[in-house]
Amino acid sequence: MKILVVGGHPADVFDHCGGTLLHHTRAGDSVTCLALTQGLRIHDEVVSEIFRFGTEGYTAEDIERICAEREQIKLGEVKAACALFGITDVRSLRYDDKLLLITPELIDAVAKVIREVKPELLITHYPKSSGNTIDHHGNTAKITIAAAALAGTVDFEDANPAWRVADIAFMLNSGDMTAYDALSIGSTATANDFVDVTDAADLKVKALDMMRSQQYQGWYARKTVESEGGGRGIYIHTPYCEAFMLNKPVVSDLIHISEHWLTRANEPEKVRMTRDHIITAAFVPMPE
Repeated sequence: MKILVVGGHPADVFDHCGGTLLHHTRAGDSVTCLALTQGLRIHDEVVSEIFRFGTEGYTAEDIERICAEREQIKLGEVKAACALFGITDVRSLRYDDKLLLITPELIDAVAKVIREVKPELLITHYPKSSGNTIDHHGNTAKITIAAAALAGTVDFEDANPAWRVADIAFMLNSGDMTAYDALSIGSTATANDFVDVTDAADLKVKALDMMRSQQYQGWYARKTVESEGGGRGIYIHTPYCEAFMLNKPVVSDLIHISEHWLTRANEPEKVRMTRDHIITAAFVPMPE
């Protein structure tokens, strides 16, 4: 199977689905990761932290040079992080993340990548993220959904033929599934697919550790893997998991119960408790 992951910012392409992608690459599937923006204004310790307090003392040439340098540093971090999950095809459309809007230009650009890669599965953000407001993650999902529709039609300016994606999986973080402010009430997601990523918890920590440009290294990397993957894991009786909402319902000849639930339905309570209390992320050695 071919998979295309579309994230708003560079680190988004593995942050919430890295363990799942690891399983797919190990199974021989092809994974391409695409970031829409440079991710500098929001997630960079130099651009987003220093320049938000003013640009006094910097010329326009200085700012352009620093942004170009920081973009390469961030992209290098993401490529190194994705390599941990067996992913080598990492791309960026390099759009400025000043304001990510749903435009024909962006939709067409993503559609061209879809026609080139020919994925059966698209993975992207939840389209109603942050209460369905003008949000980078939500808009990325909407751009991707529109691009998937466009990619399935004829484009005389694209040498690649039309390609129709079989399904879209929306990768969910805890903020997508919880109404944490007034705007998000009524817009929360309900996951309908969970992937056990206990075997990848340490790699997720190490991948986030590599995102030094975003100041993710150290205890933050450990806490986010523990609270996101570990927190959700408690509810489905696995130490760590990643949550998704599939766009299309499952269609088959029979009703299937996953091996996960068949095993856990009648297991001894001691077995469940012993498994569920496993903590891995917090004990991954700190980088030097």
